[in-house]
Parts: sequence; structure tokens; C-alpha cells
Amino acid sequence: MNPLKVSYFKLSMFEQCPLKYKYYYLDGLIKVYKKERPYLSMGESLHRALADFFKLDKQIRTLENLHKLLRKNWQRKGFEDEGEERTWGLKALEMLTNFYQNFDVTASPMMIEEYLEAEVDNILLCGRIDRVDALKEGGYEIIDYKTGREVLTPEEMDNDLQLTIYYLLLKNSKQIEPVRLTYYFLQDARYLSTKRTPWQAREGLIKIKEMTEEMTTCPEFSPKRNRFCPYCDFSDICPIEKEDILGGADEIIEDLPF
Repeated sequence: MNPLKVSYFKLSMFEQCPLKYKYYYLDGLIKVYKKERPYLSMGESLHRALADFFKLDKQIRTLENLHKLLRKNWQRKGFEDEGEERTWGLKALEMLTNFYQNFDVTASPMMIEEYLEAEVDNILLCGRIDRVDALKEGGYEIIDYKTGREVLTPEEMDNDLQLTIYYLLLKNSKQIEPVRLTYYFLQDARYLSTKRTPWQAREGLIKIKEMTEEMTTCPEFSPKRNRFCPYCDFSDICPIEKEDILGGADEIIEDLPF
């Protein structure tokens, strides 16, 4: 029996809403209901620009060239009009300016936007890692860019499942045990780092296996209300959304003139 392929994206979607997971992975409805959104286009554009930027020779890694790479990689999807596109574009340029001024742009990554797979305890982990840097003091650092508003706390970093999966991927596919796991929060020009001890890695793998078991044995994929509901691709067919629209429709209002 082939191991089940599991990514952080897949696990987090199931945890967020089992019905969304079913629509996306089992029914393949994302091809029909996918909605392009400005923040997703901006995020993809930023990731592509930074990937290309760190492939340049160090002497030409200028702010001007970083901005040029954003424009070269700009994804023109999900914007209502030119004005909205300009707003998001200026925001992305500002984020890259802050990145250039606050982070090390002379780094020499050993990996950039690399897709990895690794079989661990009959689970095929997979994912794409933004960067892996060799540290001057020795060891390796996983770097992931975050373009949203949310900044994690140190405690959340220590328990973050995405970073655990990246740690396991690098360790089991490249035999590299990273000593530092870092998120760059581009909107705030901040970064937070953590690590994974062997004990934390084992605990994380146990959680991944439990989530995978739940995902594969789920008797019914019930919808789960969460903070991402307003941005869900499947809101048009979600039973919860339909219930909300009809909420109170059965109540009789006596003083209406019709």
C-alpha cells in the first residue's frame, strides 16, 4: 500500500473545515469554484520576486532590482479594477523596501523554493520550502516568508505544525537537521525563530499521524465555522452559508404592508 501524501496545506484545511477539504481534495471542485483574490496574487508575486532576487549575484541585489523583479513576477489576478491593483502593488513594493532595509540581502541560500518529499512512518510528507540558508556559525536555517498580517507568538512558533513538517522534510529527504526555523513576517519587517528538539519532532510526527488518521477515516465531512469562512472558495455551495442567508426567514413579521 502506497503511503498517503500529506502536506501542511492539506492537514490545515481538514482541521479548518472537513467539508472544505472534501470539496477541494476528494471532489475536485476547486477547479469550478476557485476565486482569485488580491492578497493571494500579492503573496505569490512577493514569493516569486524574492526567489529570483536571491538567485542574483550579490553585487546586483539592489532595491531597484528587487522592485523590478516584483513587477516582472506580478500576478494580475483577482483585482476589481486598476485602482485596486495599484493599491496592492504599492503595498507589495513597501513590503519589499522594508525587507531590503531590515534583512540580510547578501545571504547565499543553498535552497530556494524547492519542493521536497520524504516518507516518514508510512506517511509521504511533501511541501515547498522558500529558503534554506547555511549559517556562518554552522548548521542550517529554514526560512519561510509570511505576507499576511498575523504574527505568531514564540509559544506558537514552538508548536507550529508547518515548521515541524519542514523540519522533518529537510531531515528525511536531505539528511540535514536544521538548527533554526524562521518566519519572516514581511508586513511588519519582523522575524521570529525557533528550533525543534528530537522530542518536539517526535511529538509533531505523532500529531501529524493522528490528523492523517482522522482525515482518512472521517465518517462524514461536516462543515465547521471558522474565521476563514468569508474567504472560502466554496461559500456558494456551503450549507452553513445557506442557513445563514435563510436565518429568521420563517419568522412572521406582522406589521409589513404586504
